[in-house]
Amino acid sequence: MTRTYLGHKTYVQAQEKGHSMTPEQALTASEPTMIAKLHAPSAYPDGLTVREVEVLRLVALGLPDAQVADKLVISPRTVQGHLRSIYTKIAVNSRSAATRYAVDHKLI
Repeated sequence: MTRTYLGHKTYVQAQEKGHSMTPEQALTASEPTMIAKLHAPSAYPDGLTVREVEVLRLVALGLPDAQVADKLVISPRTVQGHLRSIYTKIAVNSRSAATRYAVDHKLI
């Protein structure tokens, strides 16, 4: 997931830098370019986050909340929170409409 946010090159650089640090240095380190990338505009339509797209893809495959939660190692309640956010961002109010959106935007 972090690799997706940062991009492969930045991720590898950060990983190499992290391996050379003591635990104390790692806990106090701050890398402005990485932090900026984490807060960069979404690469997905309508401001969807990487996690929201993961949830949307699984929902579009027909998985119920409990199975989505199991696959993503989150709680069903967290899945429901992501779905509320997704529905708001893409202006829909049902799983079928969200599925259609995912298909139309080539997210699945």
